Formats: sequence, C-alpha cells, structure tokens
Amino acid sequence: MKKTLKKAKALLAAAAISLSAVVVAPVKAEAADEAGIRAFVTRMYEVCLDREPDTDGLNDWSNRLATGQEQGANIAFGFIFSEEFRNLNLCNEHYVDSMYAAFFDREGDAAGKADWLGQLNSGATRGHVMTGFVNSQEFANLCAAYGIDQGSGDWSADDIPVSGSCAICDSGSHEVTPEIQAFAERLYTCCLDREPDAAGLNDWSTALANGAKGSEVASGFIFSQEYKNKDASDTQYVLMLYKTMLGREADTYGVTDWVLRLRNGASREAVYNGFIGSAEFANLCQNAGITVGGAIADNGTTGRQSTGEMVRNMYCDTYVDGEYRITEGVSCAVEGTLVNPADDYLFFPYRVEGDAFIAYEGATGRVNIISNGDTIIFD
Repeated sequence: MKKTLKKAKALLAAAAISLSAVVVAPVKAEAADEAGIRAFVTRMYEVCLDREPDTDGLNDWSNRLATGQEQGANIAFGFIFSEEFRNLNLCNEHYVDSMYAAFFDREGDAAGKADWLGQLNSGATRGHVMTGFVNSQEFANLCAAYGIDQGSGDWSADDIPVSGSCAICDSGSHEVTPEIQAFAERLYTCCLDREPDAAGLNDWSTALANGAKGSEVASGFIFSQEYKNKDASDTQYVLMLYKTMLGREADTYGVTDWVLRLRNGASREAVYNGFIGSAEFANLCQNAGITVGGAIADNGTTGRQSTGEMVRNMYCDTYVDGEYRITEGVSCAVEGTLVNPADDYLFFPYRVEGDAFIAYEGATGRVNIISNGDTIIFD
C-alpha cells in the first residue's frame, strides 16, 4: 500500500489536512514515552496517509494510547475515516489493499481480497470491511508487536462516499477497454445470471485495467455471497464454470468428469483452479488484455450433490458399429445422478455399449450398438 500511495503524493501534498485537527478534539498532553506506541502511530501515518506524522498529531494519538483513552481499533477508525484519507477517494480495490497493508502488514491473498471486493461491490460498507480487519487475530498480533491493546468495535454503519476518481488509479491509470469491460460483464451474466449494476461493473473493469488478475476477479464473483445464495448443485456449479471461465457451453463428458471429482471429495476451489489453468481461460484473458493470475487458496468449499429435480431433456448420439446414425432422447433421471445410456436400449440380441454421464438439461451421451452384421432399422 505504501508503494502505491506514493503515486498519489502530489495530490496529498495539495490536499493534506492535519489528522489531529480534524478527527479528534485537540488534547494538550506530553508525548508518550513508550517507543512501541509512538512507532505504531508513526506507522499508521506512513502506511495510511503516506506521510510522516506531524508532531502534534503524533503526540496526541500516542498519549491517548498510553493513557488508555484509545485502543488500536479506535486509532484505526480515526485514520481510515479521517478527511485526509477520505480525500484519496480510493476505489474498492485500493481500499481493500489499504486494509491489508495497514492492519495485516501484508499484501492481500487472492481469495481473501476477492471476497472483500465482492462484498464491497455488492453493497457492503467500508466500515463493515474495516470492522472485519481490526477485529481479526492478525490485527491483534500486530498490536501486540507494538505493545498496545487491540480493542474492538463495529463500524458497519459507517461508510466512505467516493466522489471523484481514485488517487492511486489516477497516478498510473490505464484505459478500460471494451474487451476488459466485456470480460467483467460476462462474469455478471454467466455467474450471477443478471445484468451488471453500473457501479460494480465500473469498479471491476477499473480493477482489471489497473492490473487485477483474471483469476482474482473471477473468484470474487464465483465465491461471492450472491452466488452462494443460489445454492447451486455440483452440476450447476460446473456448468456455470464452463460459461464463465471458458466462454462456452459444457460438453457432457467434461461435466461428468468434474462432477465426479466433487463427489470424490474435491473442493469447489480445486475444480475452479482446474479451469484457471486451462488454455481456454488463458485465451479469454489474453483477448481481454489482462493477466491470467494463479490458483486461489483452497478453503474446502463444498456444495450439494443434486437439486433433486427430474431432468427430461437428455439425448444420446447413437452409433451402429461405430457409424453415426441418429440422436434421440433417453429416459428422464434425477439431476446430478449418473445415467447409463445402454439401459435405454433393448436391441436384443445385440450388444449395447455406452459411457455413463451426469444428468442435466441438454446432456448428450453416446451409445454404440454392436449389430453382428445384421441390419438395424430406426423408426
């Protein structure tokens, strides 16, 4: 975060306002003696505001911590909701980056960052996101390293209105091309099955234009609460990945393979990472002018095996002695179960072969009738 905020230094130099004069009432107090406390406050200035602390502000915040008037969580609120920080107008991506840098002292992991971005783009307040960070064990560890109390709080009702462009994006922004916007738009239509809202589409497109990875952004949709609320079955999940990550309809035997992996204990993240590593997803990212990115963390996400609904529109490509003859319907089955196409054919005494496949609307299996040289007539 410190490196990225330095890009906005010129803006801050023109708009910087003393934090102590705006956020807290002036307090006449001696500077705290504790080196750890002063180091913590100095770090907040450097990481959040990209500047050295002014003397009055450093003394005031340090004194409040030393006397127990404030704790780490309250200091966090004071900096993040200060007018100086607000003036940065950080986009959602860079706001999340600032949370990781300020309170975890690290860059965000792909899955975690995507989750927070998804929440913000779905309407969560910035106070809600900050609350999650400052009440965490990682922030507790950071506070302990400086010898201060973590504290706690809930600022979910507080938000930071963004009016204007992001200071960091402006310092090195790239154009949102039609290809980038189309990539982001497809995530809405294919994964969430809805038209994008203007603000969310703009945020995701801007993030991609400024270096966000394709895998990172896609996971923000696929593992978002909005998608989880759909309660998709394993089969529905795999069908969605084909459209979202590969830009095409699924092939029945590909779906069968992925669904059976889920049945055998693979997580949804593991299957997602399989799609991330495909040449087809790489081509989609290349066509959009963005970087593919890498695998996301495996959190062991599971789903449900079946919707329990009956599937009636399934088909089989029928072959006789290996020669294509006709495509015809097969009996209905419960969604997500295995269908053995050979069971639908009663051509005694002929031998019938066919690979089992997962049942879903439009699934197409294969069956081969071994005729032993006899003529088989289809009605």
